[in-house]
Amino acid sequence: MDPGWPSGTAVAVRDGKVLSVGRSMEDLAPWLDAARRDGTTVTVDDSFRGHVLVPGFVEAHGHPLIGAVALAMPSLSYYPQQNPYGPAIPGVKDIAAVEQAIRSHLASHPADGQATVFWGYDVAAMGRHLDREFLDRVAGDRPVWVWDASEHFVYGSTAAMKERGITRKDLEINGVMAGPDGEPNGQFLGATAASWLLGPEMERMLTPAQIPAIMKYLVDLGWRNGITTTSDMALGMLFGIDRELANSRAFFHGPHAPLRCVTVVAADIALRDKGAEAVGFVKGLAAQADDKLMFAGVKFFADDSFLSFGMQVTDPGYTDGRAGMWMTKPDEMAARYRPWWDAGLQLHTHTNGNAGVRAVIDALAALQESKPRFDHRFTIQHYGISTPEDAARLARLGGFASVNPYYVYQRAEINVPFLGTDRAETAARLRTLVSSGVLTALHTDTPVAPPHPLEAMWIAVNRLGVRSGKVLAPDECVTPYQAMRMVTVDAAATLGVEDKVGSIRAGKFADFTVLAANPLEVEPTAIRDIAVWGVVIGGTKYPASDIKPLAKAVPEAKPAPAAKPAAAETSAAAAPAGDRPRSLAERYGNPAARLDIDAAVRHADGCRLEFWRALAVRNADSDTRLQEEDGPR
Repeated sequence: MDPGWPSGTAVAVRDGKVLSVGRSMEDLAPWLDAARRDGTTVTVDDSFRGHVLVPGFVEAHGHPLIGAVALAMPSLSYYPQQNPYGPAIPGVKDIAAVEQAIRSHLASHPADGQATVFWGYDVAAMGRHLDREFLDRVAGDRPVWVWDASEHFVYGSTAAMKERGITRKDLEINGVMAGPDGEPNGQFLGATAASWLLGPEMERMLTPAQIPAIMKYLVDLGWRNGITTTSDMALGMLFGIDRELANSRAFFHGPHAPLRCVTVVAADIALRDKGAEAVGFVKGLAAQADDKLMFAGVKFFADDSFLSFGMQVTDPGYTDGRAGMWMTKPDEMAARYRPWWDAGLQLHTHTNGNAGVRAVIDALAALQESKPRFDHRFTIQHYGISTPEDAARLARLGGFASVNPYYVYQRAEINVPFLGTDRAETAARLRTLVSSGVLTALHTDTPVAPPHPLEAMWIAVNRLGVRSGKVLAPDECVTPYQAMRMVTVDAAATLGVEDKVGSIRAGKFADFTVLAANPLEVEPTAIRDIAVWGVVIGGTKYPASDIKPLAKAVPEAKPAPAAKPAAAETSAAAAPAGDRPRSLAERYGNPAARLDIDAAVRHADGCRLEFWRALAVRNADSDTRLQEEDGPR
């Protein structure tokens, strides 16, 4: 990844860092001779003869805790889930298979007084939301929660809500939905409601002693796929800042995690936990960084999820008239950013739809107008649906993009009926970004997609749809070299650590991914099939053959219930029955997450059942009265 010294056949390592890269052993002679003169023992290790060393892969947007917790739950994922210790966990392909999977798990796991949490339900692929009625029919009086694949939606049975003490008063929480009886219907839609619900639930379910084995599962999955540096792109979201920070320090400095980790703090959680000291606290973390745990600013949220259509898109919107969800209203973004921006911190923002992307870029422009900064590394995370104009503006403002390529491979063909062919297939506009001069990274956001950088590269280069195998928006394909940069040095740059990792260069950490073939030389369609021997981190070898579980932390891979292929295909084209806006009350969490009234009414027009339309309009009317009583907002 050094354009002036692009390759070599030998690398010298000392004290965990690269000393020199040689096109041959002769190029290393000055350093080897100096070492011998000093009496230092020089060891020549040719065990990687016949292998290819590339810069250690960097996961630019990971979740080593919350992602690992999700993967530790029994899976309802539409797509198979990789397993570092054995065969993949099969996907669940239709709603009947979802029902069967829940019943089967409950039958084989007797009630123990705690709720059972499933993860991975795919709203778009299944064609509908779940609710308490569905879960009561399937689970009976067992308390059950279902956490969706996006991690932004949760569904609960009556028994689960009763156990938690959820009542009509909780409808004031943004995203807690009501049924026709006016009571909570078991749907918790959007990150505000989901995090409110799951945080205490997970804290009750998971003991500190369980966390290392759960985190090791995801770290081992990354290790098996060649990752040497991961990231935590929202520290504090599950258990709060202090507990998660202590957990990360213990885990990444412990014996079970060879990987390095770059941590980004969830801004809203920092404000909640640290109050007026939040900005100073986060800024002070940089002084506590070391070789294993580093820090890279704060993260915000604009619109909601890509997978479950919480994202905000501009006209003409969704084909069925639904509206997305704002987690931060556009006219409040710049003000929320400003204290952190003025303090010189790096800002990351989750956004998926092109309305969200536009709003975030508008806010960045306002920041640059009020306090210009160079090398600020403002990074848009995910960058799902976008336009060429967005990329050009982002480049002019000095912003970066960290893109999830699985939005093309796994989601485009599911999304076509809801977004139209052009918008669905041009998701993750990589060539447009690169051509516009935007530094661009790839990420997987596990558990949204597997932590598999070679597959991420393969998607970026080929843009094949998982169902049809056809090339989707071929003019957005990038070259293998560009894709390689996106999982190495450019990924590191979005995390502010390209001076330490991301390329094999003198002075950087001796972090390498050891492959059976060169991704830049094989056929582009063969990139993801390259075998990974393992990794070298700080000059120490970690073969993938050494990967073993610390303890049983995930369900065993079992055959999936019999699927109905025809139903699976037709369900993807159906509008999710039960999709509707979140509660409009703003008495909990981020008040900027409230939907605009006009958006709620437009969304209600697209809903299929009358009581949902009535609910949306009722909430809109109620919100109008609130504004009249409380004054302008």
